[in-house]
Amino acid sequence: MNLKITFKRLILFDLSLLILMFISASFQSEIVIAFNESISQSNNMNDMLGIIFLLFFVLYLVNLYLLYKFKNIGKQMYLFLFILGSILVLLMGIGAYDPIFYLLDGVGWATSGAILVFLYFTPIKKEFEK
Repeated sequence: MNLKITFKRLILFDLSLLILMFISASFQSEIVIAFNESISQSNNMNDMLGIIFLLFFVLYLVNLYLLYKFKNIGKQMYLFLFILGSILVLLMGIGAYDPIFYLLDGVGWATSGAILVFLYFTPIKKEFEK
């Protein structure tokens, strides 16, 4: 199978996972919502993190487009966003989600790892140098 097609399908799969995670997070059970409200931090911190996550989300969508079109800036931006996303997850603090969200999140991290492998350890990296 063509490596470019596989990479593009992986990017589309990552986008679909992102959409499914957003939908899954929107339909949390009442138990999870009550737990998260009981442990929530101050509203100012939550609002600031919400704005940061929204900005991260927009940048991530733009980055997926750049990767899909094999733009050089997309390769560098993806690594930066991967590291930034890891830091943001650590800053989120304690929280709970339903099992479906956890499954999608784990598959999402695995997909991100696969994209990084494609970007730096396969012949796809030459496509970004054009």
